[in-house]
Amino acid sequence: MGPAPNEFTTLGYRIDSVERQIQQLQGQLHLYVPQRENELQLRAIQDTVHRIEGDVAEIRQKMNEITATIVKQEQDAQSRDAQQRESQDKLQIRVLWFLVSVVVTILTGILVGYIIHLF
Repeated sequence: MGPAPNEFTTLGYRIDSVERQIQQLQGQLHLYVPQRENELQLRAIQDTVHRIEGDVAEIRQKMNEITATIVKQEQDAQSRDAQQRESQDKLQIRVLWFLVSVVVTILTGILVGYIIHLF
């Protein structure tokens, strides 16, 4: 004896139900794959952002070090300039004293010569 027509209908209904469930699973799987890809892309972006933040922090630190070095060099240059100006001022004072001494010596010599010539 063959299967009853009622069993064919039930079997057909179950096959349709299984096909729908398989299609739903395929749809969910298609959604899951892009979500997983999105999560992987998000992780990659987050890793990149963390690396960039680290690079920015390192660059800031190096900039601060460079700025500190430049400030120190400027202070050293100003100190050297001040010492050089002080040295030049001292040299100018010595030259002026020398010139004044020479002029006073010449004038004294002329005065002494004039006084000796008068007597």
